[in-house]
Amino acid sequence: MSINSRLIAGSLVFALLAVGFAGFAYHSQRTSLDLVAGLYDRNLEPMLALQSAEIRIRSLHQRLSETAETTRQAPGLDAREAESFRRTLAETVGDLEDILAARIAPEEHAAVSGLLYDLTRLQATSGNLSPRLARGELAEFSDRLSGAGAQMRAGLDAQRVGAVERIDRSIAGNLAGLSVVLLVLGGFLLLLTRLAGRPLSRLSLLGRALAAGETVEPIRPSGPVEVRDVMEALRAMQVRCSKLQGAMTSETGFLAGQLAMQQTQLEAALNNMTQALCMLDGEKRLVVCNDRFIELFGKFEPGTPARMFFDDSALALQLPENGTSNHLHETLDGRTMEVKRRGIKDRGLLITFEDITERQGISTRLEHLANHDGLTGLPNRRRFGEILDGLLSKGLKPLGVIVVDISSFKSINDNYGHAAGDALLKEFGQRLCGIAGSNATIARLGGDEFAVIVPGLRAPEDVDVLAQSILASFAEPFEVENRRIVAAAHAGVLFVPGGERTPGLDADFALQNCDLALDQAKEGGRRRPLRRFVPAMRERLQRRREMELDLRAALEEEQIELFYQPFIDAGQRRVIGFEALLRWRHPGQGTIAPSVFIPLAEETGLIEQLGIWALEKACHQATQWPTDLAISVNLSAVQFQSATLVEDVRRALAASGLPASRLQIEVTESLFIDESDKVLSILTEFRSMGLTISMDDFGTGYSSLGYLSRFPFDKIKIDQSFVRDMRRPENIAIVRSVLGLSKALEMQVIAEGIETEEQMRILYDEGCREMQGYYFSRPRPAADIPLMLVDISNRWNHDFAVTEAPRREVAA
Repeated sequence: MSINSRLIAGSLVFALLAVGFAGFAYHSQRTSLDLVAGLYDRNLEPMLALQSAEIRIRSLHQRLSETAETTRQAPGLDAREAESFRRTLAETVGDLEDILAARIAPEEHAAVSGLLYDLTRLQATSGNLSPRLARGELAEFSDRLSGAGAQMRAGLDAQRVGAVERIDRSIAGNLAGLSVVLLVLGGFLLLLTRLAGRPLSRLSLLGRALAAGETVEPIRPSGPVEVRDVMEALRAMQVRCSKLQGAMTSETGFLAGQLAMQQTQLEAALNNMTQALCMLDGEKRLVVCNDRFIELFGKFEPGTPARMFFDDSALALQLPENGTSNHLHETLDGRTMEVKRRGIKDRGLLITFEDITERQGISTRLEHLANHDGLTGLPNRRRFGEILDGLLSKGLKPLGVIVVDISSFKSINDNYGHAAGDALLKEFGQRLCGIAGSNATIARLGGDEFAVIVPGLRAPEDVDVLAQSILASFAEPFEVENRRIVAAAHAGVLFVPGGERTPGLDADFALQNCDLALDQAKEGGRRRPLRRFVPAMRERLQRRREMELDLRAALEEEQIELFYQPFIDAGQRRVIGFEALLRWRHPGQGTIAPSVFIPLAEETGLIEQLGIWALEKACHQATQWPTDLAISVNLSAVQFQSATLVEDVRRALAASGLPASRLQIEVTESLFIDESDKVLSILTEFRSMGLTISMDDFGTGYSSLGYLSRFPFDKIKIDQSFVRDMRRPENIAIVRSVLGLSKALEMQVIAEGIETEEQMRILYDEGCREMQGYYFSRPRPAADIPLMLVDISNRWNHDFAVTEAPRREVAA
């Protein structure tokens, strides 16, 4: 019989016995509970109800007795006493009826029934009794209730004794049943030990012996089926282990040879590494190393402590398993080693050393190149910013920052070549180092811009003195390629007081402040080439930014409009055209002059959008005038940088339908400073389209005659600065020269800025016929053009009367 079958049979027997014991215990407990419940239902509740009735009757009797002692004897109960008498009897009758409804003994039932009958009879009187008779009846009922209660208590005691005896017998039966179950359980456990314990212990001993490789007698299966099956498996394993042991013995020699070969390969790999390698155990002793390590540190036997070959104890500091550490190590002979350490099992270390001396030198040179200007060798903008940020973050000592810009450096490059320009930059850098001193930091920020940091200055004036010295050094020409080149410079200065760090001040912000001061210096020209930063400059920048935003909004909200000022032909006594002039009606600041917002538009790039709008608007409105009136539109030098300028003009003419012969383009001399060839090609294209080209503000630049020789303008305009004071000999001489030049070049000439009759008559006498100025009309909106035409026509015979035959006919 198998162990499973025996275990199942024993378990079934034990389970049946346990179920029987549980049923017996349940029956005993249920019987005890029924006895207790019956004891409560049949005796305890009726007895309590009887006691309640007795207490109620006795209490009424006592109240009636107390009333009789304190009051005069009445023939009957008063109303209050009668009501209390009736209520007490009614409640007592209810209690007795509840008692009779309970399961009480027959003799108790008979006694209570008699009481109920007599009490019902007394209740029928409704309290119409004399006090003495009522007290007597109540006393009698109280005694009878007390007797009935004693009878119930005696019955209750008898039943309680019987219930206790029944419960004691039930407990004894349960203990006897539990003893039987425990005895059966003990037998079952003994059976399990005999059936499974001994065979399993034997199997465990055999398994351990086989696992330990001990010599075991051939196994003979015996015992229960399951045990025999396991022994069969162990016997098969014993046979297989014997075969495997033989095979392993034969393989050992082969593996030993393989291991020796792999060790040889490992040694070859280690010894051919470019890095030096060693392995330390948990006790910081040498385990293995390669030939490169021996070259660096010497030859040491395995087990040698690391302190014998490492001059730096930090190299042998332990790391957690798989933890890494990288650092640089300087050897005694000056080489730089990159040391990589990795923690291995049992607190060991794997360390490699790589000679990176050459690579480190290259890295140092690259870092120098990244932080220094390749031409002058000075720190570049990046390095300059780092140094300045470091000084500003400490904020302990005052310092000065100077930004210097070389004037006309582009012209030097153009005239002398870029090699000369580079040589000038290097020489200027050397001059700066000599002037600023060893404590200063000198950098080339880019192009022709240099910067200086001077720590430890006492006052802002000290920075000004140093900047003046730098600018004064330009008085001495630069010796470049055996040539003396004269240059000038402007400087922007910032003084940072010491004591504590200024909130929000970093290198970028400081350089921006210097740039603001430098811009102010450039605006001052050569008269004031040095400016120190003051907060008002940043406020000006803020206002400029606000105006830029307002200007962008003005284009979208149509705050920009065109005014027109007429130009006349005094010889023909009529208006021959109008010049379109931009006006900005700011909602908060009123009318803003073009001299304020036009430069801003040029700097921000808005001039292209603004110029196209003005061109299209002027062409469109000019189509509504008489066909003999021309329209003159100013183009900014910035607009000529646009690749679409010619197409923009074509599109404006096509959209409006205005003939090209009626459109006059005005340009200034500043247009030709840079990229003059490109500008001339655009003007030539305009000429081929049929447009009139006029040079505005003629005579205020340096190369006007050169431009006239390169491009034949249709018209030149005498600047108002010469017209304003015609009594000065030099001004009238310039006017005569321009008039004579225009006649020689067959160009028209027009004078602007005429404000008085005297100016008009002098120009007319000198032979100038086309005129423009406030004397004729101020710029007015397009809607006022008909009024301007009528007004000027009416004034010819009075205000505009001129001599018919001028003294000198120079230009028609």
